[in-house]
Amino acid sequence: MAVRDAAKAIARLKAPLVRELAAEALVRPVDPFDDPPVPQRVLRGDAWTGVVTAVDPDGWRAVLVTAGGRRSASRSCTLIDPEGAVVCAFPADDAARRAAAAAAGLAAARITRPGPVRVALLGAGPLGLLCLEAVHAAVEVGGVRIHDPDAAALAAAADHGESRADAQSAVRDADLVIAATNARDPVLRADWVAEGASVIAAGADRPGRRELDYRLIAEASFVACDAPRIARALADDLRDCVAEGHLDWQEVTPLGAVLAGEADARVADDDLVVVKLIDAAPMVLALARRALGH
Repeated sequence: MAVRDAAKAIARLKAPLVRELAAEALVRPVDPFDDPPVPQRVLRGDAWTGVVTAVDPDGWRAVLVTAGGRRSASRSCTLIDPEGAVVCAFPADDAARRAAAAAAGLAAARITRPGPVRVALLGAGPLGLLCLEAVHAAVEVGGVRIHDPDAAALAAAADHGESRADAQSAVRDADLVIAATNARDPVLRADWVAEGASVIAAGADRPGRRELDYRLIAEASFVACDAPRIARALADDLRDCVAEGHLDWQEVTPLGAVLAGEADARVADDDLVVVKLIDAAPMVLALARRALGH
């Protein structure tokens, strides 16, 4: 199959199927083998390359490569069959965004309080709008406020919610805050977030990027991550909190355990719950196999 055809086949998958495949990938044991491949990262000046490998129980592998510089990055994925043969390689930006958005929607259904959910979206780019779409499908939304420092992006998202010129006013009193940015410095501070809020950080997924103030994570009653092992290498907002002594990696619960009902993210209405998304590779692997008929 041609490189572009693989990406197009994934793009044709319907949202409910993407959600189903993402859920299966997230609840699956993260390391089905004894010697898991660790994330590889290469930093050279402003240039960065990161490699994450996912392996499913059938022995299929997806190698997700992110490469970029100070302002932007792009992803590619290589799909490898159980015999070690390369099936295809394809641009994976859209697949990774769809996977992360599906994970955000699944998380929202588990971590928000009952009733209409007031949503704040920080980052009105393609990832943010996909996350918002996934949340609409997962919970009853009682209003949306959106902030993006890019005026053009904010204007383009006007049909999706109420535009706010600053992040603080966007998140005030929100039940659910979604950060979907490529920020180098935190875009969300602890003292902005309402009591009992849920926070999903979906955008900053490589070293040098931080969406959450470490104090926000430190104050959380519950912290979950789609891939805690990967987070130790790539999630600088979690790594900062651990380095400051306010969080231990043992306190970071796999998101899959929450989705499977094995862990309760919210015990009381006033709990602050944080979910960090860092590794789309297992979900991209599942999407690629289904899209290509493998």
